[in-house]
Amino acid sequence: MKSKFFNRNLKAGRTEKKAAGLTNALDVLMEANYAWLSLEDVRKKARRSVMYSHEDQWGDLIKDPNDGKTKTESRYIMDQGKQPLKNNMIKPIIKNIDGQFRSSTTKPVCVVRDQRESKLGEMMSVAIEYIHETNEMQELDASSLNSLMNTGFTCQRVEYGFNPAKQDMNVWVYGSNPFRVFFNSNMEDPRAWDLNLIGEIFDIPLKDVYAQFSKSSSDKEKIASIYGHRLDAFYAQRGMQGDQNKNMTFFNPSRLDLCRVILVWKKETRECYFCQDELEGKWWYSPFSDKGTIDAINAQRIYDAKLNGVEEEDVLLIKYEYSVEQYWYYRYMSPAGDVLQEGRSPYWHKEHNYVLHIYPMLHGKIYNFIEDFIDQQRSINRTMTLIDFIRGAAAKGLLVVDEDAFEGMSREKIVDEYVRFNGVLFAKMKPGVNLDNVIKQYNGQASVAGDYELLNIQLRLINEISGVNSAMQGKAPTAGTPSALYAQQVQNSALNLRGLLDSFKSFRLKRTSKVMKTAQQYYTSARYIDLAGTDYDKESKWYDPEKVQDADIDVSLSEGTNTPAYQMLMNDMLMELFKANAIDVKKLLENSSLPFASRILESIKRDEEAMKEQGLQGMQGIPPELMQQANQAAPMIR
Repeated sequence: MKSKFFNRNLKAGRTEKKAAGLTNALDVLMEANYAWLSLEDVRKKARRSVMYSHEDQWGDLIKDPNDGKTKTESRYIMDQGKQPLKNNMIKPIIKNIDGQFRSSTTKPVCVVRDQRESKLGEMMSVAIEYIHETNEMQELDASSLNSLMNTGFTCQRVEYGFNPAKQDMNVWVYGSNPFRVFFNSNMEDPRAWDLNLIGEIFDIPLKDVYAQFSKSSSDKEKIASIYGHRLDAFYAQRGMQGDQNKNMTFFNPSRLDLCRVILVWKKETRECYFCQDELEGKWWYSPFSDKGTIDAINAQRIYDAKLNGVEEEDVLLIKYEYSVEQYWYYRYMSPAGDVLQEGRSPYWHKEHNYVLHIYPMLHGKIYNFIEDFIDQQRSINRTMTLIDFIRGAAAKGLLVVDEDAFEGMSREKIVDEYVRFNGVLFAKMKPGVNLDNVIKQYNGQASVAGDYELLNIQLRLINEISGVNSAMQGKAPTAGTPSALYAQQVQNSALNLRGLLDSFKSFRLKRTSKVMKTAQQYYTSARYIDLAGTDYDKESKWYDPEKVQDADIDVSLSEGTNTPAYQMLMNDMLMELFKANAIDVKKLLENSSLPFASRILESIKRDEEAMKEQGLQGMQGIPPELMQQANQAAPMIR
């Protein structure tokens, strides 16, 4: 009865190929350029943070007071005849946070809102977990976390298509270089709900541009004319140094042999009808040209309702009113504004395919995790270099000798005898002269004692500011530290990082949700997804698109079961069940993570198959008369 008066030929969300009043491509390109320029301060801070977390830490520019020239700190120190020293305390902090992330593995869990369809949630969970494994998501997310700490934001791109590297059609997740990403900088919502423009710049070989955007020979000719200025020669740089990130501009490629392609997603608007179907409980936007079709559907519903004795005022109709729709539109463009490809969002989620996350953001300004303790790292490096400089200029075991007290001995002989094991020096003491006045040794320890104390203070401060103290790093506590206090220090340090890790989990959840929606849309053929592990039964591993595509599914991230602690607990429990004869050896091997479990299980299965074949062969060799007698006797035996 519900769908009797509904014409399914009119689908919710139907859109035109190209909306009227679309923003000019050159205007979009200029807007993207402004967004790129507005993020220069963020990129500048990010470059400095990366320098201190992973590079030489002496790249800050200063003015040499001697000659007035601007140079790096390292160059200035080397001009003084000294070597700039560093003790990178930031990298261990990053490694510790990376380890904290990797040790707390999670897996996607999909739940269908209709509890009667719980198997669909498991089916979708298997599909997403398969996509995560195919995309090596653990490594990608670890890299994105590092990017978040160094730049203040991280970004990934979710697409369905052919991946040349993997030679497969699938849902792919790509990490975006934060130095190549741009978005509207007037955002103030930390959830990025006020995002209206986002994009990325790519530098790719001409052959890749042909492969991606050529649908015909004329397309290829057009691309060749656009990028005909590029050079065919390969311009090699100094290895994988990321130098292109330091000198990147919006319109020019990082190398002359590459083609600059600019992807821009922008919220566009159009005049249309906002439609609400009271019968189906759905809403959508329709162009003005659909008015006749909607009116015809409503008229048909009223007519059918009257035939069934339903009053006109009781008929559930499609209501519509004038509205202005906002929708996402993408363009791949050249630096000159040539459009290589464009269109409305092809995704069912009706959004762009990026997942952007900013942390922390306060009042529309982006900060990064590393910049909080750069000053402490600078002080550590300067103090170490100063100590080295002082030690180089101070006395080191200087020996002062009254030469007149050792008559008949050369200077070399006195020195040799002084440092020789069981050496003997015969001194002729003058009246009233003490031996301390004849031989005296000096060192420069006292001159750097205060600097050592300053260095220790800075080392302690950088751990306190970062929240990753010595306890969290697994360092042994100082003598006399109570175990309860040490455990409290570990717990407190974990709380300091809770905000960062929880925020990154929120980003991963948004990404996983977009992965799920993309898979729902593009996984159009049935398939069997065989995952390692036994968390799901065989029925859930059969992906049926007809059941999943229209399902209303929520996704979450739960703690994974592949942590060492969990696996050890599971193995112990399985062994106890096996000892109690509650499970057989096959169940033990199928569910455990014991070494060689899968190999032993396969061996058992091969032996069983061989025994079955031998039994069948034996049965085939029995004469029919004996088989008939055995069958007649069987009921009597029972």
